[in-house]
Amino acid sequence: MPVKIILSVIAALLLLTVITIFTVYFLIDPNNYKPEIVAAVKQKTGRELNLIGDLKLSVLPWLGISTGSMTLSNKAGFQDQSFVTLDASDIKLNLLPLLSKKINVDHIVLKGLVLNLEKNAQGENNWDSVPAVNTTAQAASAINNNEEQFAVNSLAVLAVGGIAIENAQINWRDQATGKPLLFKDINLKIDSFAFDKPVALNLSGLFIKPDSGYKAAIQLSSQFIVSEKLDTFVFNNSELQATVNIENTAKPIVATLAVANMLLDKPAQSLKTSGVKLVADDMVISADLTGVYLDDHYALQGPVIMSNFNLRELMARLGIKIADLSDKQALTESSVYFNVSASENSLDLQDISVSIDNTQINGSARLLSFVEPTVAIILIADHLDVDRYLPSAKNHVASKWLSPEAAMALATFSIPTDLLSRLAIDGQLSVASLKLNGLTLNDYQLNLNASKGLIRAQQSAKGFYQGAYSGNLSVDMLNAKSLLALDEKITRVNVESLLKDSKTKFQMTGIVDGSWQLKGLGQSIDELKSSVTGDIHFLFKDTEIKSFNLQAMLDRAHVSTDAIDSAHVNHDLTRFSSLSGNSVLANGIIHTNDLVATTATLHIKGKGSVDLNTEQLDYKLQAQLIKAAATATSAEQFYDTPISMAVTGSLSQPNYALDVSALLTEKNKAKIADFVDKNKDKIDGIVNKIDQKIGPGVSNLLKGLFGKH
Repeated sequence: MPVKIILSVIAALLLLTVITIFTVYFLIDPNNYKPEIVAAVKQKTGRELNLIGDLKLSVLPWLGISTGSMTLSNKAGFQDQSFVTLDASDIKLNLLPLLSKKINVDHIVLKGLVLNLEKNAQGENNWDSVPAVNTTAQAASAINNNEEQFAVNSLAVLAVGGIAIENAQINWRDQATGKPLLFKDINLKIDSFAFDKPVALNLSGLFIKPDSGYKAAIQLSSQFIVSEKLDTFVFNNSELQATVNIENTAKPIVATLAVANMLLDKPAQSLKTSGVKLVADDMVISADLTGVYLDDHYALQGPVIMSNFNLRELMARLGIKIADLSDKQALTESSVYFNVSASENSLDLQDISVSIDNTQINGSARLLSFVEPTVAIILIADHLDVDRYLPSAKNHVASKWLSPEAAMALATFSIPTDLLSRLAIDGQLSVASLKLNGLTLNDYQLNLNASKGLIRAQQSAKGFYQGAYSGNLSVDMLNAKSLLALDEKITRVNVESLLKDSKTKFQMTGIVDGSWQLKGLGQSIDELKSSVTGDIHFLFKDTEIKSFNLQAMLDRAHVSTDAIDSAHVNHDLTRFSSLSGNSVLANGIIHTNDLVATTATLHIKGKGSVDLNTEQLDYKLQAQLIKAAATATSAEQFYDTPISMAVTGSLSQPNYALDVSALLTEKNKAKIADFVDKNKDKIDGIVNKIDQKIGPGVSNLLKGLFGKH
């Protein structure tokens, strides 16, 4: 709340006291003129002044007056409570300087001041009608009842022996937010005051946010100089100490803000500060700020330095809960530098240099509005290991199958929807080397745009395991259920390196191209996961699957042909020249109906599914032995009989099995045909007898079995 509001209210109270003095000065009993005083205040402010206590006059050795309790009503349209209440006041003047039209005040004391400040939902406040200080002469003449006017406006305040405000309280309420603030137990002491001379000031009080459990006991000391024209203010050696207590924290935070010099020059509309230093525990913030000030508008600029501090400890002291991070040393070493340019409704940070642990971040950030937060940010980092800052329990689970855009989606849904609906962000992040969920993305770029519940994110990595990655994410939170759309692509990625960093037991080599387009609808992460559907496409080239030897399995089942070259047989792996498929994701299960794979000796087709919830495999494959490879003039030739295979188990430990009962090789079929030709008469006789005993039709089945049609 602006300082001038409080000063205006205090000045108004002093004005009322001075009015009373002037009344007593010319008349005998000030209590007889309470109605005139009340009427004058009503005329000037539209408010009701209630002088509850008696007015007491003293003349010698000082001209003084003491008041009892008084109240000033609130502005219409605000709470039904007094705008100001005062328990007592006392003021004493030296008589002799009055003869030369000068005021020499011995002391001014205000006791039990309570000030209720409000702002309604329309942005109107309840202090606008408080009279300015320059209305003193008009108010004084209004109560003089046509007697000779006292030339108040020609008076100059020569000196004030001291000013004291005891046990005061300020209540603040913003009807738009409904969140109150309370500043109580206020005690202000100003030593002997004179224009253009140093004056000592001491202030103490207790600041409370009732709805948050936040309390801060403050103590302010300073020396200030005020020019006689009230247009220049100088503050020297100012120090503000705050002891902050936050609910659910072990001990309070003691912070000290020191300002060596501050100059407010109203004619030049300038504000300059130097030697600004904030010390809170082990954190030290220093700054040198200059700026301009005009009425309620201000602008400040200058460098700000936050020296090395332990961010983890600071967050804990502020009551911010931190999960058990993967790296116990994360967030323990930080420093910050930036040039700030601030106004009453915006904040601009340039030349940002942030060091967090061993990561260096540079860039700029702008907050264009405090009312409707609008952020524009550009950051560049040398390297960033996000996994260090993930909760240790979650990091191991998430690192297996979480892509960059999926991680971004999870982060989005961890932020309250009402905040996202109000937040506007236009951000860019560049990282030379980023580690996320165990995966390394080099030359990483993020472009993020969020506005009123619509979020767009584009991520790319030009270096992603010898290949490249790109992805797009959109989240629409405008309706009751959020709509998520995700589109990602990898190109020429080294499979072995990718699987190694994914911490999977499955061993595979080769190069992969892949893409997936997914959509989901829901109010929570769990609901989104269950609703995700989409398409997945993949192509592996020059691939080896280790701990799986398909050729050895065929040999054990005696289905190989003599044409197989032993050079293609490896007892530890199976080589595929290509492996591709197009899949559909629904209900957490990936269905593939056109799986195609090729080895040196086999052509494989199949279909099946992967349950992402249980990571279980269920694939049925049909393989054909290659009789002759394709040439420039002829297509690839296969043996007639397919080989049935089943792939089950889990993604990390798959099981492979042949359907031996269904296998008939070309060699076995030839043996059966030769046997049938040699025993044709016997077989025909047996078939005819079966027809006679069982019925017609059975012979046709047997003939089909033996290749006779």
